[in-house]
Amino acid sequence: MKKIIPILAGGALAVLALAFDQVPAKITVEPDPSFAEDAASNRRHPDVDTDVFLYINHWRNSIPYEGHGGFIERDILTPGDPLHPPKKGAVLKYIKAYKRAALEPNSSTKAFKSDAEQIFVLVCGGAGRVEGGGQSIRIEDGWAVFIPAGFEFRFFNSGGSHLETIMVVETVPPGFVPNRRMSVGDYHDSVPSVGMHWAHIGRGFAWDTPPKFANPMGFAIVSIDNFDIAQPHVHGPGCEEIWCQLKGSSLLLFGNRLLRQEPGEAFLVPPNNKVPHSSINATDEPMLWLYMGNRHDHAGTK
Repeated sequence: MKKIIPILAGGALAVLALAFDQVPAKITVEPDPSFAEDAASNRRHPDVDTDVFLYINHWRNSIPYEGHGGFIERDILTPGDPLHPPKKGAVLKYIKAYKRAALEPNSSTKAFKSDAEQIFVLVCGGAGRVEGGGQSIRIEDGWAVFIPAGFEFRFFNSGGSHLETIMVVETVPPGFVPNRRMSVGDYHDSVPSVGMHWAHIGRGFAWDTPPKFANPMGFAIVSIDNFDIAQPHVHGPGCEEIWCQLKGSSLLLFGNRLLRQEPGEAFLVPPNNKVPHSSINATDEPMLWLYMGNRHDHAGTK
């Protein structure tokens, strides 16, 4: 028996060496992702693989400018081509803007109204209030505000720290009839949905008035418990799905790359059915993301 073991081990090593020494056939089209050992996607193919670095961006990479009555805004993702981005972050097809918007301490915006666009605002730091339509509502970390087209509003920051928000902007098509009042909601009061994609714990927003989006989209806060991983999966044409890190620093399996995602950084899943994405919490603390699903694939509009 002692003489047989080295022979078997040597034979197994020889087969393994042969497998690693094989020269793969030339790939001209990005392969479909697969967990199979002999799949074409078990190798990286830089000439045809989706450049996932174009699909993730942080607001620190953009120049600040003033918008929406006085917010200091910095782009994260911008309009472009979700299949062939012309530059980093230029991946939006259906929405107008995805950005960070902040108010400095003890400041406010001017009264602002747009008949052409609607905005979703998530507070992710600081506290303040929003006024409009005769309402004055205090907002803080975890609260969201939806401002319909044609609605005049102001944001106030009376605290000693910045009011930090993530702002998503959509344009409204001709003939669209918006809500007549703003919507304010808090995710803490909603019932969690547990188990989607293995590890996601999702919470929608408990709105006082349900928002009326022009796009078939919705928002949720998603967490992953400490030391857990979400199921890698892909999306196809018509899906505009964006994940923005809010709390913690995670690992992101993105295509065949492993990236680190920081707070204030967002990525769009390439809608080509080629790029699996999976968020990984390798820490001892829970993590939070803002999820946006703009599902034109479900609405039948691609």
